[in-house]
Amino acid sequence: MTPARRVRSVSIRLALMGAMVALVAACSGGTGAAPSSSSQTVTALPAGTYTSTAFAPAVTFTLPDGWEKAPDQPGYLRLQPAGDGVVGIHLFRDPVAMSQDPSCPLAAEPGVGQTSIELVKWIRERPGLLVSQPAMATVGGLRGTAIDIRIADGWKASCSFAEGLPTVPLIFQPPDGYRWVIAGDERLRLYLLDVPGGGLVIVDIDAFDGDRWEAILDAAGPIVRSMSFAIP
Repeated sequence: MTPARRVRSVSIRLALMGAMVALVAACSGGTGAAPSSSSQTVTALPAGTYTSTAFAPAVTFTLPDGWEKAPDQPGYLRLQPAGDGVVGIHLFRDPVAMSQDPSCPLAAEPGVGQTSIELVKWIRERPGLLVSQPAMATVGGLRGTAIDIRIADGWKASCSFAEGLPTVPLIFQPPDGYRWVIAGDERLRLYLLDVPGGGLVIVDIDAFDGDRWEAILDAAGPIVRSMSFAIP
């Protein structure tokens, strides 16, 4: 990946994560826009075992040297190589299907359930996606389904904030929390995990630059396998 392409990829990813920035500001008590990832101080962590401080249910995981854990909020946790806005692991709590209206509103798609089975079924029905066969999965003591996702060849629809990249909205946290879309040559491996007593956690291994897909799978796999959720 050339430096220019990487800068553009990070810029687009930040635009796609605009609602996430607002979530971080709200959770930290801020009243204005939160600073973008590019302006925040990046702290690379030493290799070791860590536990989320806010994400619920609390999750313990082992990171290699040079990764960071930020932000860590009740509904969203990001793990990534320090300073790298293009690949990483994202954890979402209680997402709902995002509206498929062409205007890409920050809203839920009506009539879609919130269990792993219901959400996987809905994702597999999206015309703009290529989705792998679902596989049973267990991560950190939570059971559910794993799928790989990418944009279908020839898909043209795009959200206004995606700079013309083909886009499919995926998930959203009401009322105005994170939204997550897949765009361009992005690749995702989603673990959709049911929480005992109700609720859903999604663990997303994500390569916004599809050329780095195999590399992030190799790097993120051991981290995901190390996860242990504090199951209620």
